[in-house]
Amino acid sequence: MNKRQIFIETKEYKRFAEFCGACIKYKYIGICYGLPGVGKTLSSRYYANWDFIERQIAYKTAKEIGVDADERILKARTIFYTAPAVRATKMYSEINLIGGKMRIVKAAYRTIAQGEEEYYSGDAFEDIDLIIVDEIDRLKLQHLEQLRDIYDRNDIALIFIVMPGIEKRLARYPQLFSRIGFAHEFANLSKDETHHILEYKWEELGLSIKLEDFSDYEAITTIIKITKGNFRLIQRLFTQIDRILEINNLETITTEVVEAARDSLVIGIK
Repeated sequence: MNKRQIFIETKEYKRFAEFCGACIKYKYIGICYGLPGVGKTLSSRYYANWDFIERQIAYKTAKEIGVDADERILKARTIFYTAPAVRATKMYSEINLIGGKMRIVKAAYRTIAQGEEEYYSGDAFEDIDLIIVDEIDRLKLQHLEQLRDIYDRNDIALIFIVMPGIEKRLARYPQLFSRIGFAHEFANLSKDETHHILEYKWEELGLSIKLEDFSDYEAITTIIKITKGNFRLIQRLFTQIDRILEINNLETITTEVVEAARDSLVIGIK
């Protein structure tokens, strides 16, 4: 399989981006929930341009700060953070550190590329509009209180990325729950959009298999039926399809190949 993958701006992503914009506009806490594999984390990282930002704030020496940056760093106003599985007591300081590093890189870029006078603000969230926290399900009440404190102390929006059902748990914490203004369900792709992506977005999806490799339309329909529009399951299924084609010296994808690939998966598809 080709590991290069370009993010696909699906209808679900565009709905998610609109949700983020609404949270920023009204300075609310928002909840984005959805089943595993639908694209919540990928969409969050893409919205925050986190693949780029994460590289910029990973400097080890002062000489590295802002050297590889470009104008995208000045537009960065969203922090993406994954809630830790352990030692969540340091979460507050870690998020502050991320915001501070973003400020330092922005200041360094302005100095290096634009010749402006060097200026470092002590406020880590001075030009941050939104903090997206993934894997909220890992956190206990005292850790959620850390996030509430960040929200209360700063004029920013906050989005929790969670599994379905978390709203019932959060409802037990009225001080936090009362600050939640929006909820957004990140759903699977529709059948039509899944078919469109499989037909026209092979390279973006990171797949080496092409449409002409299918023996008939029924094989594509079977894939859509099995995966139900779940991005992660599509990737895993095609990994197995690729493996079965190679093992059996086959060149075309039939319904039998697709079903054999499904049976090879350990979990996730029934």
